[in-house]
Amino acid sequence: MTHSTATRDLWRADRNYPRNAWYAIAATDEVAEQPVGRRLLDTPVALYRTSTGTAVALQDLGAHRPYPLSLRHRDGDLLVSGYDGWTYDPNGTCVRVPTQAHVPYGTGVPSYPVREEGGLVWLWVGQPHLAARHPMHRLPWLNDDAYSSFGGTEDIAANYLLLHELLADISHVPALAPQVTPSVLRDALPPLEIEVTETTVRFDRRYPSSHLGDWLANAIGLAAGQTYEQHESGTFAGPGLWTDFWQVRAEGGPRTLRFTQAMTPVGPGTSRLFWRVTRDFGVDSDAVTQALQPGFSQYYQTLASVLATVQSTINADGLGQQVHVTADATALHVRKVIATMLQAELPVAAPSRKATLQEHLIRSPR
Repeated sequence: MTHSTATRDLWRADRNYPRNAWYAIAATDEVAEQPVGRRLLDTPVALYRTSTGTAVALQDLGAHRPYPLSLRHRDGDLLVSGYDGWTYDPNGTCVRVPTQAHVPYGTGVPSYPVREEGGLVWLWVGQPHLAARHPMHRLPWLNDDAYSSFGGTEDIAANYLLLHELLADISHVPALAPQVTPSVLRDALPPLEIEVTETTVRFDRRYPSSHLGDWLANAIGLAAGQTYEQHESGTFAGPGLWTDFWQVRAEGGPRTLRFTQAMTPVGPGTSRLFWRVTRDFGVDSDAVTQALQPGFSQYYQTLASVLATVQSTINADGLGQQVHVTADATALHVRKVIATMLQAELPVAAPSRKATLQEHLIRSPR
């Protein structure tokens, strides 16, 4: 399958997001004892915590009638439907029907594997038995006191694939966000180094010694008039996660900005982006945070607005020519990985076979 074919097939699909993957659905502090409703991969989900603090995710749709379980009340660790009183345990099993003594055999709602990582709650809504075979990508910098982070959430009226395409190509930054653009991005870019596995794509660029730009030099605390080697790297860790870092080599050790972007397809044309910017310099300085946060907040807001415009254009006029250049190489590999993941989720047709002699004997008249 060519890159072009894979890309167009992805956009023609009714659903172009793999289900067998981890996706962020909420920030950790958004999930409490009282249930809250969220949506991902066109699936309604009710989230709550048990009395021990364990996060639970159930399909937000009662087994008796289509009423959201998130519009309910708790009874200990049980979830009681606000429509009919049917009661479900944290595994989704219905344990009580108010109008009769017994619960219909096998009645319940789907429950979903949950993980918490990097201050986010992650769900697996695909085949449950596969979740344990796909460990979460670790995000240690979001929980380590040696780093400082800020971030936010953007609801984006665009397909999640557009997010991956944009994040895979940092050359868009000078046009979208000049206020947080390293100076070297305004020149011809060095060659990309790309590493591809079955489920991940990583790129690296190493820049020759160059000026930082005033905003970055001031934030790091380096002289703006000097030049520094810089290293950029980005990783597609799965359909729901993209991470990057920008590193400046300087006396006293490298200074690094890390970017964590957890993107969740809400539906075919809507996404939610949880973004975090992390640094290993000026960790205890509010002044550094105040210098960096407005520019990056504006960047992600602009990103959301631009992608919404791209999506509305696709809806009205299609994909257009899709002319690719060298800077698109990483995005094209990402699309190919996603296309392969989607192909693996297609139902396998039963192989045709010839009838056995015994079957012929059974069917043959005597």
